[in-house]
Amino acid sequence: MRLLAISVIVALFAASSVQALDMKSPGADWTEAYRKGELVIFTKDVEAGRRIVAIAEVSAPPEVVFNVLTDFDHYPDYMPYVKESKVLSRMGDSEVVTYARIAPPFVSERDYPLKVRMTHGTPTNGGMFKVEWTASPEARPEVEGVVRVKLNEGSWLVEPLQDGKHTRLTYTLLTNPGGLIPVFVVNMSNTIAIPELFKAVAIRSAEKAAAEK
Repeated sequence: MRLLAISVIVALFAASSVQALDMKSPGADWTEAYRKGELVIFTKDVEAGRRIVAIAEVSAPPEVVFNVLTDFDHYPDYMPYVKESKVLSRMGDSEVVTYARIAPPFVSERDYPLKVRMTHGTPTNGGMFKVEWTASPEARPEVEGVVRVKLNEGSWLVEPLQDGKHTRLTYTLLTNPGGLIPVFVVNMSNTIAIPELFKAVAIRSAEKAAAEK
């Protein structure tokens, strides 16, 4: 499995340029916090916490990427720092309530129940898939010793590129991780955690796409 991951890592992100993907800053008051290869991350500190926008191209079809992102029960298998993830309830095929517990470096474990809405790609919306979430802290009791993240709003936008062979993947997040966290740990999310997140999604998507051929 590790050899497979290494073999596909070279092809994680497609070869088109950053300019071709139009990875421009969301606004004048945003900071470009990271740019490497096909991944660009922008941040903006606001009163409630920190906003993040990250954009990359992934070498897998949008539906495959979407299915990876919505495979919540298997997040611990490939998502960095995720110790537990499960679906608590479902409302049809477009809404779920999920729970995740993570173990980030240098700080206490965090957890967060989320209300997640999923939009499938159709001809009328240009084949775009979307995963959107908001915090739902009342969905599960707090765990002693685990910090509950009560502000967690974000989305994954999954757009087709190259006639649906590749994906433009946009991640947005507004969060406040809670507790007392050193600035250097917060900044690690820009340079380490988010790149690892995109790499994990890209590897998983490439493996799933190869298995479907």
